[in-house]
Amino acid sequence: MDPFNEVETDCWSQINSLETFIHSTRQINENAKLDYQNNYQELAETVEDLKQAVIISESNPSHFNLSPSEIVNRKQILSQLQKKMETLDNEWIERINNPHRPREVTTMSNRISDDDGENPFSDSQRINREFTQFQEQEYIQSQDLQLDSIHKTMQSLNQQATLMGGELEDQGFMLEDLDNEMDTVGNKLQRGLKRVNFVIEKNRETASNWCIGILVVVLCILLVLLIVA
Repeated sequence: MDPFNEVETDCWSQINSLETFIHSTRQINENAKLDYQNNYQELAETVEDLKQAVIISESNPSHFNLSPSEIVNRKQILSQLQKKMETLDNEWIERINNPHRPREVTTMSNRISDDDGENPFSDSQRINREFTQFQEQEYIQSQDLQLDSIHKTMQSLNQQATLMGGELEDQGFMLEDLDNEMDTVGNKLQRGLKRVNFVIEKNRETASNWCIGILVVVLCILLVLLIVA
């Protein structure tokens, strides 16, 4: 998975938080200095992670499906973050050295007439705008991943349904063959029973004929004995 986008989003979020901290801190004491150092150190570590992500993606761009222009763009983003860190650090040092320096106040007319001058809120607005764009990109990428997952799931279900349909068709053929075999066996049994019945009937007729013949012989013998006597 490409770690760049996630780490970049964290960087912009921490920069916004640090900038808000610098501008909202009214009294600079030891606690405020410690909070700034902790936040700045955390931001520096996150930017370092982003730098490592750029190095990783640059070493194997094909693995992350990145073009040379995208690699250059990532380096530019890293440079912007580093410059913004330096700017914030300089602002904080200035606040420490001049804690009672009043902030510049400009009227609406001055801001309108000074369009070509430096806007003190331009960096913050640009950062917020870029951060919003990154959030939208993350959301779109998340939606794309979900759609890809749904598409793969539908393909898997379709393959399973096709496989089950083939298995049911094979089982239907097997049942049909079994039914034909049962019919064949039934016909053979019927023919066998007819033969058995035929043999039994023939045996009955033969036994009856033998009995009649024996009785005739016995009667003849008795008749001869009567005549002789």
